[in-house]
Amino acid sequence: MSVAELIPKVEPYMRIGEVKVGVRFITLEGRIYEPYNENIEAIRAVFADTGYTPLFEPNKGSAVDPHRLKIGRFVLKGVRQRLWLNWLLLGLTLLTTTIGGAMWAGVDIFTNPLLIWKGLPYSLALILILGSHELGHYITCRRYGVPATLPFFIPFIPPFGTMGAVIRMGLTDNRRTLIRVGAAGPIVGFMVAVPVVIVGLMLSEVVPQDTVAGGFQFGESLIFQFGESLIFQFLALVVKGPVPENSTILIHPIALAGWLGFLVTAFNLLPLSQLDGGHIAYGLFGKRRIYIMIPVYVLMLATAFIFKSWNWMVWGVLTLMFGCRHPPAADEITPLEPLDIIIAIAALIILILTVMPVPIQITPPTLPV
Repeated sequence: MSVAELIPKVEPYMRIGEVKVGVRFITLEGRIYEPYNENIEAIRAVFADTGYTPLFEPNKGSAVDPHRLKIGRFVLKGVRQRLWLNWLLLGLTLLTTTIGGAMWAGVDIFTNPLLIWKGLPYSLALILILGSHELGHYITCRRYGVPATLPFFIPFIPPFGTMGAVIRMGLTDNRRTLIRVGAAGPIVGFMVAVPVVIVGLMLSEVVPQDTVAGGFQFGESLIFQFGESLIFQFLALVVKGPVPENSTILIHPIALAGWLGFLVTAFNLLPLSQLDGGHIAYGLFGKRRIYIMIPVYVLMLATAFIFKSWNWMVWGVLTLMFGCRHPPAADEITPLEPLDIIIAIAALIILILTVMPVPIQITPPTLPV
């Protein structure tokens, strides 16, 4: 069926003004009748199985015709599932994080390879948090009909053993869905990380401050010192109580996995690129989110220099490599609901609770003179 035959079927749901014919799109400018979401769904049904893709966006250049229906001369492809790759990357990540967990547990796997199993508590706890985060995205995508893959874990060299996990998703129906999909992962991951940290802190020890300088020491080579987010400080106070002067908490590898879960949550909630926070920011502000991104990059740069925390510099460069643009939603007209604002505020609160000025410092230990 041609577009000319389909346009009359759109008219019950949209007053059509100007029609513009292009190579990839036929654009109808006009006004979609209220309620927007119901009429947009009805227009989508008109183009179902026709070989065309309808996209909806505001027409800011016209007060008379405030809406634009772009009819794409194409059909969007779904995301490709590669279950063999999901399982392969999960297996590799299980291996690298188990090796890392053994290192955090003080095992020299080169001389005692059979003791690698001691890394499993860290490995399984971390994979549980990362997997829950991504499954939060995946299940929400399925709930709203957004094409999505299962999680792809990213193995990395020990001692941390992973760079997180990701899913691939297709075009979202509207900005409401974008907010809910973007926030679901951090919210679920945070809810799983909290009990993991509590269990890990219960297994942690309070030791003299000069034992490990507040971090993990690998032989006489490196000391890892970890910053504390507001939520980690609160949970440590609840579980361990006030720490005596000149003492520190030598955190158990399970607590370290939870700490990493908080760090991943904080990084992902930054309103940049196509991070989870980027999805939420685009859902809230559309293309105007650029006015949020610029101050955030400036703040990250300032934090890096003021606190000498180069983690933020590295993360800023990585997000810039992924680009500043964000794919639009199929429907940019349907207004947000109060629930969407509440979800976005909840995500912001989690960001405040999990972010830390200096996440990680790596220094050589002080050797006796």
